[in-house]
Amino acid sequence: MNFLPQPQKITFNENYFLIKYNTEIILKNTKPQALLYAKMLQESIEEHTGLHLTVRRGDFRKGDIVIEECNALESCHYKITVDSENIRLFGGDDEAVCNGVQTICQIIKRYGAKVTGLEIEDYPEIKNRGYYLDVSRGRIPTLETLKKYADLLCKYKINEWQLYIEHTYLFRDLSEAWRDDVPLTPEEIMELDAYCRARHIELVPSLSTFGHMYKILSTKTYCDFCELEDSEKIPFSFTYAGEHHTLNVSNDKILDFIKGLITEYRALFTSNKFNICADETFDLGKGRSKKLADEKGERSLYLAHVKELCEFLVEQGVTPMFWGDIMWRFPDACKELPKETICLNWGYLPNQREDEIRCIAETGATQYACPGVCSWNRWIPLIYNGYSNINVMSKHAQKYGAIGLLNTDWGDYSHINDPRLSVPGIIYGAAFSWNSKDIDFEETNKLISFFEYSDISEKFVSEMVELSDNEVYEWHYAVKWIEENNEDKKAEIFKNVKVENVEKANSAMNDALLKLTETIKNMPENKKSIYGILCTVADGIRIWNNIATYIAVDKYDFDAKSCDGVVLAQELENWFASYQKLWRQVSNENGMARLTKLIVAYADYLRNRVTM
Repeated sequence: MNFLPQPQKITFNENYFLIKYNTEIILKNTKPQALLYAKMLQESIEEHTGLHLTVRRGDFRKGDIVIEECNALESCHYKITVDSENIRLFGGDDEAVCNGVQTICQIIKRYGAKVTGLEIEDYPEIKNRGYYLDVSRGRIPTLETLKKYADLLCKYKINEWQLYIEHTYLFRDLSEAWRDDVPLTPEEIMELDAYCRARHIELVPSLSTFGHMYKILSTKTYCDFCELEDSEKIPFSFTYAGEHHTLNVSNDKILDFIKGLITEYRALFTSNKFNICADETFDLGKGRSKKLADEKGERSLYLAHVKELCEFLVEQGVTPMFWGDIMWRFPDACKELPKETICLNWGYLPNQREDEIRCIAETGATQYACPGVCSWNRWIPLIYNGYSNINVMSKHAQKYGAIGLLNTDWGDYSHINDPRLSVPGIIYGAAFSWNSKDIDFEETNKLISFFEYSDISEKFVSEMVELSDNEVYEWHYAVKWIEENNEDKKAEIFKNVKVENVEKANSAMNDALLKLTETIKNMPENKKSIYGILCTVADGIRIWNNIATYIAVDKYDFDAKSCDGVVLAQELENWFASYQKLWRQVSNENGMARLTKLIVAYADYLRNRVTM
């Protein structure tokens, strides 16, 4: 395997094509936007050969690289030939041309100016190949960072992208909800939409419209719309915000309110899809709508709200989408939704069962399979878990006729994961949604190391894997423990922390970093910054692991030597200052204040426990 995603068919021959100083890139019968793809190829050739080629439209000659749209090929299919006379790309449509150019860029990176003779016939197995990014629960990337995401998605042929929004878009009438955040603006959304569209990425609006509406429903303006009474009076905690704040569907003003938000937000996008989310409605029927739930049942309450919103969108020619975790409990209800509706069927275990996807398929409903990069609540993603989950979910998608694969990247509890560390997981999603054939984990990591990080030793990602899964004090336990005031409940939370593994985990990270120092030598200067990110994050994991040992000794009679509390507090604060610099490289200030309060709470605890 030489390329990523793996082409459906590739054959090599004994010819070769030599790129020369007077080779030109010729556009033939292409749409105007193909100039962008030609410029991508031009930049790639200059980077990997030092040759700056002219781009033009018109007839080609021997020695040219030809990019041509060819109606004889099916939509989304492309063909590449490399022989002694030319490199030629034929694309069945403009999107196929764009995707074919990405493959030629990989060919050039692999072979340089002397390109091995070959023929590729390629097409995606899954039509809709998506990525889903949480920008609501802590971290909002800057517009510059979001555009870099789009470049990455285009490079690996991902053609759909969704940003998870609860309150972090600047709605005109929700200032009370976003006033202490840095929301995305209308101009930023529209600019990103255009940037994505030029790269054949459909930017699909996604908005919480049922559960997970903490910031909106905790305002004085809209607290009466919340299922739980007086919940706005409860001080913020990551734990509480994540587990509550569902709409009170018995309030007859709710639907008009939500439809207004959908209408305002949808106007910014060129996509004809809209994801209403409607997942994890934990409080439904437990508060203000309990009487109604007792009369009609939870299924009826849930379905009525979702159906009304889906019908509202369909009437406007928009395809509704929603998360399937609640509907899976009532699979027969899928038949009551508009036939255009798409169920987003998620599952995140390494060996995720097929039951949910099979069950929804049996109803005749249209669905996407939705795996994940396994980065949430982690300083470093569980890279192997992500690979395995995405692999198996892509096979479920193929088996049960899912029309899409949406690879998710959530941000629970302040989105601590640096987005640059999700890149291998994003590429796994690209690889398996394009070609579901089994691709060995190590082989895939070699390809990512080479194509994404320009590591000629092809070891980088495998050594990054060795850094992962060493977080003894897992972030969700760290958050829940410090936010819990009841000592018995704190002890129950901490029982999940395997403190006896701290020494082994810290040693494993140290060994992995030593290996990475050698691998980084094989990478160009513009790629080495990833090592600084990993060093910083790994040291943070070490500190958090040591904090777990300190807590175990201090509060739960664990027999071990722990660090001095004051010293550990200083380490935490100094490390966090470095982590904040990484955050600000790619994200705005949104979420940083709340994360800082949590860090301060730990530092204060560590100092207060020291005997002076």
